[in-house]
Amino acid sequence: MGLASCGDNGSPAPPPSQLSAQAGDARLTLSFNGSSDVEYWLFAAPRSDIDGNNWSLTPGARSATKLSSPYVLCGLDNGTTYWLFMNGRKNGGPGGPSSEKISSTPRPAGEQWESLSLPTRPAGDVFATHSVAMARLSTCPARAALATEGRFVSVSDKGHINYSNDGKSWKAATLPNAWNGSLNAVAGYASNLNTPTNPGLSFVAVGAMGTSLTSKDGIDWTLAQAPNEGLPDLRAITALSSSFVAVGAKGSIRSTSDGLSWTERNSGTLEQLNAIGIGNNRLFAAGNAGTLLLSNDSGSTWSSINLPEVSGVDLHAIGHGYLRGSTATDVDRFLVGGSGGYIALTSDGGSTWSSQRIPGASTILGIGRTSRYLAIDDLGQVFTSTDGLAWSRQITPKLSGARSFLSFDWGYLVGASDGRLYGSW
Repeated sequence: MGLASCGDNGSPAPPPSQLSAQAGDARLTLSFNGSSDVEYWLFAAPRSDIDGNNWSLTPGARSATKLSSPYVLCGLDNGTTYWLFMNGRKNGGPGGPSSEKISSTPRPAGEQWESLSLPTRPAGDVFATHSVAMARLSTCPARAALATEGRFVSVSDKGHINYSNDGKSWKAATLPNAWNGSLNAVAGYASNLNTPTNPGLSFVAVGAMGTSLTSKDGIDWTLAQAPNEGLPDLRAITALSSSFVAVGAKGSIRSTSDGLSWTERNSGTLEQLNAIGIGNNRLFAAGNAGTLLLSNDSGSTWSSINLPEVSGVDLHAIGHGYLRGSTATDVDRFLVGGSGGYIALTSDGGSTWSSQRIPGASTILGIGRTSRYLAIDDLGQVFTSTDGLAWSRQITPKLSGARSFLSFDWGYLVGASDGRLYGSW
C-alpha cells in the first residue's frame, strides 16, 4: 500500500492534528483530531526514520486506512518501539502532507494496576464484586482472534449489576423490580462481531438457589429464574458461541440457550464446582477436593480427570493457555489453580498434566493470559510466567480483598471484597 492513490476526483487533505498513542499490551491506542470528510491513513514501522518512502520496506511495518479516533493498532510486539505518522485525502485522492511523527512502545499488562470505583451505593451498602465478564464486540483487522472492544459487566453478592464500555468507567445497570437476590457469576457473548449497530449481545448472570437474570445488552436486566430453595447455588458460568454452561454446589452443571430454560447435566460428582472455562471447543469444570471435569461436546457429557499431587486442593481457577502469537499447538494448553498455590498444566487438551506449587502463593483465584500468563491469589498477589511453568511474583502493591478475576484480550480486571475493581491494561 502506497502513500498515494489515483482517484480521478480526489484530492490531498491536511493530516489530523494532536496525534497521540497510548501504549498497551501488544497494542497502541491512537487518538487524533480530524474532519469527518477526510479519509485518514496510518503508517507505522519499528524504525525511527520512517517516512513515505521506506515504511513499507521495514519488517513489522503496518498500515491502516479510513481511520476514526480512537483507533486500536493491535498485534504488535511488546518491547518494540514503533514510529508512526498519518496523512489525509478526500474521495480516494492522493495522500496529503504527513502529520508529526510520534513513537510508542507496547508493554505487557499486569505490571501496573489502577483502582477503579463502581457506581456509588447507599451508605453502609457494602458488597463484594463476585464476577466480571466481557462480551467481545469487535476484532483486530490484523488478527481476527483479538478483540479491540467489548461490553463489560460485573455482579456482586448483593445482586448489584454494573456495566462498562471500556472496563474503566462503570454505570449501574437497570435491575428487575424488587430484585434483592445474590449473584455469583456472569458471562456474555456477541453473536454478530464487528457489527456495532446490531452486535447480538446476550448475557446471563447466576447466583444463589439457581437464580438467573438475562440481558440483551448488559444494561437492562430481566429475572429469568427466581431463587428456588430446591435449586443449587450456581457459582460460575461461561459463554459458548450461542449458549451458556453454569456450575455450582453438589456437582451441579446446568446449560441454557436463553437463561430461562435450563438442562441439568450429569457431572458424576457431588463436590462443589467453583470454576468453568472454555478453549478450543473444550470445557473444563473445577471444584473442591481436586475435582476436574472435561467436556468435548459443549457441556452435554462430562468425564473426570485425575490431576497429579492434588490431594487436599480445592480448585478455583481455569485458564486457557493459548498465548498471543504462539504456535498453533498451544490451543490445547490449559491451566488450573487452587489452594496452596497449586497450578497444573496440560499441553495436549487434558490427557497429561504436570503440577507445581507457586512459592509464596495462597489460593489461586484466577489464571489468564494476554502476551504472557498471569495468576492472582486471594491475598491479591500477582504472578506472571512466559511458559506456564516458571512463575515469578510481581513487585506491585497487593490487590486488597481480591475475590474475582477476568482476563480479556488486552488486560485484566480483579474484583474486590469492598466492591472495587482493579484494572491493568
